[in-house]
This record gives sequence, structure tokens and C-alpha cells, in this order.
Amino acid sequence: MDLHPIVIHFPIALLTLYAIFELVRFERVLAKPYWHYVKKVLVLAGFAGSLVAALTGLITANFTIVGPRIFMMHEFFALATILLSGIASGFYFKNNQHRALIVIAILILICITITGGLGAAMVRGTHFDPFMAPIFKLLGVY
Repeated sequence: MDLHPIVIHFPIALLTLYAIFELVRFERVLAKPYWHYVKKVLVLAGFAGSLVAALTGLITANFTIVGPRIFMMHEFFALATILLSGIASGFYFKNNQHRALIVIAILILICITITGGLGAAMVRGTHFDPFMAPIFKLLGVY
């Protein structure tokens, strides 16, 4: 049974929500005492979930026949997402708000989008999503 499609949606949702919350910069929201902890829980749970998703993806890869370039790009951006969410988690263990988290949040959103597009292309084909076509061409997936 392929667990990867089941497991992967949780870290995608958690890390996307974390990144959006990290980009919210309204003073009224930032002043809330719990805002820091909400983002911390989201990024930590998303990071842990992405490790599980990567493990299930690696297990699945042994049983799936996919074009090598698209698989390599999917794996690269998935690992970049894991690395970035791990770095963001590290900032939250230090309990300091750092401006680098804004850049990391933007990069997480970009990596999640590309990883998801490549994953969908492996299942549905590269012509399934016209919005991802320029990215696929840029990455040499077509």
C-alpha cells in the first residue's frame, strides 16, 4: 500500500499555513501572546510530518517507475522544503523572532508549490497543470 499520497497532505497543509502566518505582519496580530506558539507548533509539526512523508516517498520510489529527471527534481525540492522547515524550526527553538524567517517562509511556499506540481506530474502527466508548464520547462522536465 502506497502511504505517501496519504501522509504528504498533512505537512503540505501545516507548512503552507505556517508560511502564510509567518508572512502576516500586522501589528495587531503580532501583539497576540500566542501568535509565536501557533507558528512554532505549525512549523515543528510540518517539519516532522515532512520527514515521515519523505520516508514514505523513498519507500514508494523503490516500487514506482518514473522518468528520472522528474523524480530527481521532485526529490530535490522536497528535500529543500524539509531543510528550510528544519531551519525555521531551529529559529523557534531559540525563541527569537528573526527577519530571516520571512525569506524562509517565502522559499518554503515556492518549494512546496514546485514539489507538489512535480508530484502531480508524476501521477497525472506533465501537461495536466498548465500553470506549472513554465516551471517544468525551466527544470527540463518536459
